[in-house]
Amino acid sequence: MVFVTGKGGTGKTTVAAALALIAARHGKRVLAVDVEARGDLAAALGSRRGGFEPILLQPSIHGIELRAEESFREYLNVYFKVPRIARLTPLARIFDFIATGVPGPRDMLVVGKIAYEERRRQHNQPVWDIIVVDSSSSGHAVAHLTAARSMLTLVKGGVIGSQVQWIDELVRDHRRSGVVITALPEEMPVVEAVELRERMQREAGIDVIAAVLNQAVTLAPTPAQRQLATALCDGGQTEALRTRLGGDPAPLAEALEITRRLHDRSVRYQRQLRGGFREPVLVAPLVNAKPGLATARIVAGVLEPEIA
Repeated sequence: MVFVTGKGGTGKTTVAAALALIAARHGKRVLAVDVEARGDLAAALGSRRGGFEPILLQPSIHGIELRAEESFREYLNVYFKVPRIARLTPLARIFDFIATGVPGPRDMLVVGKIAYEERRRQHNQPVWDIIVVDSSSSGHAVAHLTAARSMLTLVKGGVIGSQVQWIDELVRDHRRSGVVITALPEEMPVVEAVELRERMQREAGIDVIAAVLNQAVTLAPTPAQRQLATALCDGGQTEALRTRLGGDPAPLAEALEITRRLHDRSVRYQRQLRGGFREPVLVAPLVNAKPGLATARIVAGVLEPEIA
């Protein structure tokens, strides 16, 4: 299980989609999980929104969207044989409110569904080789992944206690579960990524696999390119260029200067991110396109050699 998290807006959904595509290219059976159930992960994989049951998004990639209410009803069905269509008793309705309305139990149910999918077998073989989770943003990620451990303080034994303990042990098993943290080449996302890494290991005991510096400018204009652009703008052919280009050629030089600054900033924050992580720091490029399958494929193509 690979949980992808990071500060909101750092492109964790695109990175999760890219990781799913890479795994599928290597012949893995992939389950892509959208924790916030907004359809963003399915869209990033070029497919329609899914539901609580896995649907095919791309070859070898199935997807689900998690909802606490559905997780609760599946839990009752699997472990207590309560039909999903059955009307809940008044006592069960109270438990339903607690389980799906209070943050801790609700998070545990969502993580529990992911753990259930990890344990699913068909013909004595795992249904999925890898589960890629577009997880909660960094502000909620630690509480989300430690929800089962928090529940252990409330449920000491019995069927529920043993199941909660199993979920907690699975999430903290470094051989079977880990976190990828995303950041942008900006001050706050990088600082928050480093802090999140420390919290994941110190507070949650969860393995951090890698960091991804997303939307980095990886190519810098050469001095010769910048000199040429400046010469074109300052030379005697300015009027001819203006006529041919339909406007002032000055933005050509300005665009190259902006690209240089963005590249230098990307390098600086890449260095800072590497200083805060002992794990690999992967670099994904700034893609001049809307989020979607095309963007996820570009990011996958760049990340795949680094992962391999």
